[in-house]
Amino acid sequence: MRLSWRGVRVCPHCFRSISRAQIAYVCVSCVGSPTGSAVCGTCGRTLRPRCAACGHHLPEGYLRAPGRLVALVGPAGSGKSTYIAVLVHELMYRLGAELEAALLPCDDDTMAHYHERYERHLYEEQHIVPKTVENDGGRPLVHRLVRVRRGRFGRAREQALTLVFLDTAGDDFTSRDRMEAELRYLAAADAVVVLIDPQDLPGAPLRGRGGVPGRSGEVLTRVLDHLSAGRKVTVPVAVALTKADLLWPHLPANSSLHRTRRPGPFFDDDDRAAVHTELQALLRRWQEHRLDARLRRFCTDYQLFALSMLGTAPRQDGGLGVGGVVRPHRVEDPLMWLLHRFGALDRERA
Repeated sequence: MRLSWRGVRVCPHCFRSISRAQIAYVCVSCVGSPTGSAVCGTCGRTLRPRCAACGHHLPEGYLRAPGRLVALVGPAGSGKSTYIAVLVHELMYRLGAELEAALLPCDDDTMAHYHERYERHLYEEQHIVPKTVENDGGRPLVHRLVRVRRGRFGRAREQALTLVFLDTAGDDFTSRDRMEAELRYLAAADAVVVLIDPQDLPGAPLRGRGGVPGRSGEVLTRVLDHLSAGRKVTVPVAVALTKADLLWPHLPANSSLHRTRRPGPFFDDDDRAAVHTELQALLRRWQEHRLDARLRRFCTDYQLFALSMLGTAPRQDGGLGVGGVVRPHRVEDPLMWLLHRFGALDRERA
C-alpha cells in the first residue's frame, strides 16, 4: 500500500511541511529501523506512517486527502476545550446529518483522546471540561468533515475540510517563548478561528465575572501580527465571542444574537450579515471599536460571531446548569461560514 498524493503536506503534530520522501514507516511489532515501505518485510503487517521531522504517527486518512486546515486559538478561559467538545459532538450527532456530511476521525488516537479528554466529562459526567494545562493538551484531534455535493448534471463531488484542533494552554499565546509550534500551526492554516471571552473586554457589561481586561485583545493582536508579517491576512479569520449567554440579559429582545440559525444544508447570508453588523455596533458601544478596526486593517476576509457552548453558565462546582444538559447556541456558525468560503456549502436560494 502506498499513500497517493501530490505536493507537500503539513504534519498535524509539528505543523512542518513534509513531502512523501519524509514519511517513515515503523512496525510496532518488530524491532528495526524505519523503512520507506508501508508493509513490514518481517511480519507483513501494514505499517503506520510517521513524520520524519517529529516522529509522531501520521493519520492516514489525513494524508490521503488533507483538505483544508482550520486553526483554533484563544487565551486561557476563552473556552477552547469546551468549544472543541461541543462542536465535535454536534457534528457527530446533529449537525452532520443536517449538512449531509460525515465527521471522520483520521485515526483511533483521535477517537480515544476526544472521548477521554472532552466527551466523557461534558456528556457523561455532566461536568465542565477540565482546564488545559501545559503539556496536557498538545495532542491534536484530527478530523475530516466530508460532504458530497451534486453538480448541475447530477455529478457527485466529494469535498473535505480538515479540522486539526490543537488545545494548548491559553498562556501559550501570550508568552513569546512558548509559541513556536503554535506559530507553525497558524502559518499552516487555511483559516483561523479566534475565540474571545467577552468578560475580557473592558467595555462589555460583564464586570466582576472573572475576566482579565485586555487579555483577548492581546491574543488577537499577536495572532494578526504573526499572520500578517507586514501584509494583509489573506486567509479567512473568524472572531467568535464565546459565552454569549452572559450577554443575553443585556441585549434587546429583537437582537439577532438571540436568534437560532434556521436549519438546513445551506449558508444564510442575510443572517450572517445581521449578526456581524450587530456585533460591530456592540463593540463600538463598549468602546472596543479598535478590535474591529484592527481586523479591518489587517484582514481581507473576517467575520464576527457570538456563540454559547453550554447555553448557560455552569455551577460553582463545575457541574452543568439547567438539569446538566448541554444547550449549545450557534457554535457551528464559524464553521458554516468557512464551509461557504471554501465552496463546500451553497448560499441559501430564495
